[in-house]
Amino acid sequence: MNALWFKGGEQMGKRLGLDVGTNMIVCAYADENEVPVFKMQRDAFYRIRPKTEVNRNSIRISLDKRGANYIVDSDGSFIIVGEDALEIAIERNDKAQRPMQRGVISPKEKASLPMLKLIIENLIGVGTEDDRCIYSVPGRPIDAQFDISYHTEMMGMYLKKMGYNAQPINEGFAIALSELLDEGLTGVCISFGAGMSNICIVHEGDPLVEFSLTRAGDFIDQSVGNALDVSPSLVQMEKEAGTDLLNPTTKIMEAVSVYYTSVINYTLQNIAYELKQREKTIPIFKHEVPIVVSGGLSIAGGFVSKIEEAVSCVDLPFKVSGIKLASEPMKTVANGCLLAASI
Repeated sequence: MNALWFKGGEQMGKRLGLDVGTNMIVCAYADENEVPVFKMQRDAFYRIRPKTEVNRNSIRISLDKRGANYIVDSDGSFIIVGEDALEIAIERNDKAQRPMQRGVISPKEKASLPMLKLIIENLIGVGTEDDRCIYSVPGRPIDAQFDISYHTEMMGMYLKKMGYNAQPINEGFAIALSELLDEGLTGVCISFGAGMSNICIVHEGDPLVEFSLTRAGDFIDQSVGNALDVSPSLVQMEKEAGTDLLNPTTKIMEAVSVYYTSVINYTLQNIAYELKQREKTIPIFKHEVPIVVSGGLSIAGGFVSKIEEAVSCVDLPFKVSGIKLASEPMKTVANGCLLAASI
C-alpha cells in the first residue's frame, strides 16, 4: 500500500479509512490517481492444537499448501486468521472465534487484541508519523450494558503504535460522508452489520443522534442456529452465499428471513423511539429526509422492501423521501472514513 497524497505540490502522508467491523475489516486508500482502493479481511480466527510433534508438522504442511494465514502460538498451537478460519471451522463442524463481539473488543477476552492486531497489520501494514488513519467506532448501545471507550482507546493506541496518526469517527456518520454529500449531509444512516446495527441521524453535516443496537447479523445467525439446531457459522455462510428475503428456498433461508424482519422492525422502532425522546432538542427537518442503509445485511435481496414496510409502521418526526441502498454496502464505512481522513 503505497498511495501518497499531494497538496499544493507538497507531498503528504498516506490517507487511510478503516472500517473495524465485527465480521469484516475493510480499509480504503487512494491510488496515485486519487481513486479509492479497497481491501478487506475476514475478522475471525480458529485455533488448532496438535496432538504430537508429527501431527504439528503435518498440520503445518497442510496449512502452507492451503495458503492459509496463520501464526504459531507460544503453546505450539496454530491460530488461523481470516477467511480460512471460518472455512476450516465449518469443515471441522466447529465455530470460528472473533476478536470482536457486538462491535467492540472485549476487555475480558485476552486473545482478542493480538488477533485483531494481526488481522489489521496484515491488511494495512505499518505507517509513518505523516500517515493519517480514520477508523470507525460504534455508537453507544442503548439495549445493552457495555462501554465503547475501551474499544475506541485500544484501537487508537494500537494504530498509533503502528505509526499512524489515528482518529476515530462514528460508523453511522462515516456513511453520511460517503452517501449523503448530494443531499447536503442530511438524513438517517443505518449500518446493518454483524455485531451491531449503527444509527446516525445527520442534519446539515451535524450528527444529532448516534447510537447502536445489538440485534444484527450475529443475532440472526444465533437465532436461526438455535431454532434449527445447526451451527451459526453454517447459517452465516449460507446467508452470505445469497439471501432473498422475499423468496426463501430452504428451511434455513426461511428462518433467516423471519429474523431479518425482526431485526429491521426492531431497528426502526428504536429509531422512532429515540427521536421521540429528543423531539424538543433536535432541529425541525424542513424537507423530506432520505434513509441510507448499508452493511452486510443490506445486500440481501428484498432488503429495501423490508425497510420500506417497517418505515410505514413507525411514527417519525419527518417525511421520508426514500430508502437508499449504499452504492457499495460493504465498502461504504471505509470510504467515509477515507473521506474524513482527506478533508
